[in-house]
Amino acid sequence: MENFILNNNVYITYVIEFIAVLAGVFTYKKYKQSTAIFFIHILFFILFLELFGSYPNYYGKVNFLKPLYDSVFRDNYWWFTICFDVITIFLFSRLFYKVLKRKTYKKIVSISSYTFIIVSIVYIFLNFNKLFFQFFIFIQILGAVLIIISTVSYFLEIINNDKILTFYKDLYFYVAVAIFMWWIIVTPVSFFDIYFRAEDWNFILLKWQIYLIANLFMYTTFAIGLIVSKPEKIND
Repeated sequence: MENFILNNNVYITYVIEFIAVLAGVFTYKKYKQSTAIFFIHILFFILFLELFGSYPNYYGKVNFLKPLYDSVFRDNYWWFTICFDVITIFLFSRLFYKVLKRKTYKKIVSISSYTFIIVSIVYIFLNFNKLFFQFFIFIQILGAVLIIISTVSYFLEIINNDKILTFYKDLYFYVAVAIFMWWIIVTPVSFFDIYFRAEDWNFILLKWQIYLIANLFMYTTFAIGLIVSKPEKIND
């Protein structure tokens, strides 16, 4: 089992993500006139960034990647830091901004999301020389805080209105639960990235197992939510 995970970790992740994307494709027409279409687009974006970000796995197999291998873009830290740790988290916060109706919660999420973007850009600029060689734990923690603010604002809103009676039909409930749990599980692992080295395969395997379990839970929850939920009208 351990060898299977080590040898197929990337492909297993693709399959898990594709399940949610496939659910998005099949339900695209159902949600076309609702805010949920923004969420489906986020899923497409995540699959794209995962596929493109896996380019280091194809060195030696694809000739046109050789210039990247000999450049600062050799590793994909820069890609996932910018596209996943910053852009994807910002997009999720904007999703909940669109979904929330209470002005107080919308304002909190809006201010938090733009503060996150500004602080992240400044931090990357100040540490630009490290962007291509490591992930930024500071940005990952800041992103987790933004996700918590966004999802908790949503939970508080549904608790205080009639939505609590039909939460199981609300796609955003599934999204909120999935991403809240994912960041709560995965973020603490970032503190131990110092051990993510070739000579410590026990930690590498443990980290991959945690990510696989978290990804399986998140993307399966996304898929279930897309299938069982009912669309709402677009909320600006």
